[in-house]
Amino acid sequence: MNPAAVYPVPTTSAGAIYVLLALLTVGLPIYVLVFRPIRDERTWGLAEIVAMAVLFILALPLAAQWLGVGHEFSLLELSVAAVVQNLLLAGLSAYVVITRYRLPATSLGLRAPGWRGLLAVGGVAAAVAVVLGTAGERVAVYLIGLVTGPQQAALMAAREHLDDPLLPVLGTLAGVLPVTWLLVLLCVVVPIGEEIFFRGFVYGGLRVRWGAPLALLASSTFFAAVHLQIVHGFPIFLLGVVFAVAYHRTGSLVPAIVAHGVNNLIAVLSLWQGWGM
Repeated sequence: MNPAAVYPVPTTSAGAIYVLLALLTVGLPIYVLVFRPIRDERTWGLAEIVAMAVLFILALPLAAQWLGVGHEFSLLELSVAAVVQNLLLAGLSAYVVITRYRLPATSLGLRAPGWRGLLAVGGVAAAVAVVLGTAGERVAVYLIGLVTGPQQAALMAAREHLDDPLLPVLGTLAGVLPVTWLLVLLCVVVPIGEEIFFRGFVYGGLRVRWGAPLALLASSTFFAAVHLQIVHGFPIFLLGVVFAVAYHRTGSLVPAIVAHGVNNLIAVLSLWQGWGM
């Protein structure tokens, strides 16, 4: 069998494109995060945030495509992708803050004084997030309906639910262990990694540079944008606001992680059971 028939050899032009993409999506961000001289030692800034965003928004999807991972994940593929992504989110954020800028881990919100109180704040934030998320989706459907028509807007919202890559995985689950692992993955692993990055790293860095109000809007908009959804972009933005306020008020990521985990749990159950679809 001719190996080239199974694994096509890239042409010279295609190879050059791959090299250029690798340099732009991996090489340049690594330079910024690891080797770029630090000019302002107060805190990390927009350069590091953009570099991290390029790595996770462009480089990882390109790598997944190169490895042949499609839109529909198996539980194993979802697990590997989620664990790797969130380890990198947390690890690179911690590396930049602690090693590069020589700042304490508390600068990322990695502290839990009075953890019982923080858990209580997280519970309140979770309740607020659920209410705002539900109301936000209705508002988004209404506003989009003013342009496209109410029926079309409702169809767009339903289509975004049905296009969720988690849906095929939920249809294959059987047994207590797979279900438990999926919930741990989505309600513990993902919230920890994402909160360290979006709230600790993005919001925390922008807050020092731009002030809390602008950092709140920018980080929440970024949080919504990376989910690549139109109808649910506004509810996700509101969730980002709630999580950032919880972090800002307590100085700890624990409440935001708790609220994020509860929200993910409700979202998974809603998708699994078809609530609101």
